[in-house]
Amino acid sequence: MERLDIAIIGAGWHGLAMAKTYLEVCPDASMAIFDGAASIGGTWAKERLYPGLKTNNLLGTYEFSDFPMTPGRFDVKEGQHIPGQAVHEYLTQFADHFYLTSRIQLRQKVETAELLEDGSWSLRIVSTELETEPRTVVAKKLVVATGLTSEPFMPKFAGEKDFNRPLFHAKELRDRADEVEKARKVVVLGGNKSAWDTCFFAAKTGAHVHMVMRPNGGGPSWVWPVLFSPFKVSVQRLAATRFFTWFDPCIWSESSGTVGWVRSALHGTRLGRVVVSKFWNTLQGFAQRAHRYDDHPETRRLRPWVSPFWMGNSLSIHNYASPWFDLVREGKITVHIANVSSLSDGTVHLSNGENLNVDAFVCCTGWATEPPVRFLPKEIKPELGLQRSNSIEDRKMTEMARAEIFRRLPAVRGPPNRHLPPGKAIPVTKAPTSPSKTSSGYQLYRFLVPSDEKLLRQRNIAFIGSHLALNATMIAQLQALWVTAFFVDELPHLTADTLDHNKVRYEAILHNEYSAIRHPHEAGGAGTRCPDLAFDCLSYMDLLGNDLGLPRYRKYGRTGVWSEIFYRYGPSDFKGMVQEW
Repeated sequence: MERLDIAIIGAGWHGLAMAKTYLEVCPDASMAIFDGAASIGGTWAKERLYPGLKTNNLLGTYEFSDFPMTPGRFDVKEGQHIPGQAVHEYLTQFADHFYLTSRIQLRQKVETAELLEDGSWSLRIVSTELETEPRTVVAKKLVVATGLTSEPFMPKFAGEKDFNRPLFHAKELRDRADEVEKARKVVVLGGNKSAWDTCFFAAKTGAHVHMVMRPNGGGPSWVWPVLFSPFKVSVQRLAATRFFTWFDPCIWSESSGTVGWVRSALHGTRLGRVVVSKFWNTLQGFAQRAHRYDDHPETRRLRPWVSPFWMGNSLSIHNYASPWFDLVREGKITVHIANVSSLSDGTVHLSNGENLNVDAFVCCTGWATEPPVRFLPKEIKPELGLQRSNSIEDRKMTEMARAEIFRRLPAVRGPPNRHLPPGKAIPVTKAPTSPSKTSSGYQLYRFLVPSDEKLLRQRNIAFIGSHLALNATMIAQLQALWVTAFFVDELPHLTADTLDHNKVRYEAILHNEYSAIRHPHEAGGAGTRCPDLAFDCLSYMDLLGNDLGLPRYRKYGRTGVWSEIFYRYGPSDFKGMVQEW
């Protein structure tokens, strides 16, 4: 039986960051990285790169700090969004450069992870390529780095067995692109980034596309111009610039000093909330003017249903080779606000009475947020922080957390105002809410480790990348270092002598409840399923850095207060962070 010091599940951005960081601190550790895919990269694995796939990020903002993505080395250009193939090649070279490739075991899926009496994990691993007997690997420490885009969520439809046409999830688009190219009529279900990409691809190949969005869902995502405003900024740039993050209410942001006073004035006073509202309304105006939603009946249906104040990572960037909205104005994409009620032979039946005769049906319906690993014994799931605990004490803490959030951040008290387009869909002015919909599923401390006291003291498991984030690569590096420090017992507030378990549990509940309230399902957010980080990314990085004893204001110490407040944070600001720690 193979034994390891540490096992990592997932060879995407977070898994590679974790492996590289842990080996920097513990170079003699025995390690293996398991991934069921045929190539590394996670979302950016070679077999998942559908035609036209690009990052939302521009060159220079989607890389690790110690391994820059340079135009001469990769097929990328300055000022452009990064092609999927370039991202895959970058991650492949990153693994080679830091001697991780030999530790990666592809086509090896971890089916179960069983907690043993000594605190180690017994992993049952099966081959996704060969019909061989499962094998067992025992690891002292386990990192689940599968992220949130490994297991697709595929809805079931009445009559789907009689459909007799291609019906698949967007994850399969690369392998089934030829079926879309041959189709004359295609239904795309969803309003998120992958739905916009699929609609563009299908329309450009000559198909007429029916874009279907549920009236009880989040609606069309915000699609931001690459650059907007007289200052030519991007939404990612705003979210990584400290000044603009102050306009985002955040429960874990700094609450003391000058910054704490500014935040309190903006979010704790009526005048401050007026200023905050004007900021988000200004952003909304830039997007609406750029896309001219109101100049055509069909584009009017694509106007987002809620203010960008509520948006999470459902947002999109207009990184297409030609104007996406022109395809709608030209009649190549038709928008439907309805549910899919059933399927029959070559027909998609909608809840508004429309029947669409189509040649293919692509579901852009998101992903299962739970890790694709079954944990044993099954009773351990709440202890791991993968689902809510129903204990009386935790319910009381949840009530306390929600009261604190609403007291400190009054702007998030009410549900988002939703404005559906006129038509056959029933207008909804207020989204329905209930405790089951507004409470978070995850209960991980710092979105990384269980808050269960026994597991905290054993320091034997972490979940890295179990969130959505605008500034994903910077967060991946900080999370990897935080988990490494946790594993080697170098986080001062979590040592055996300093651990305040009640405080840890409360903060875990507080932060997860905030995410659920801040980016709710009815606004297109994922906060009720997992942490959804947008303009609160920088504050989250501050939180992790503070735990590690790293300076919060990394630009201030190098280039002064002006750059700290008004210049964008990027991967280069965290170069050499592990050695610094």
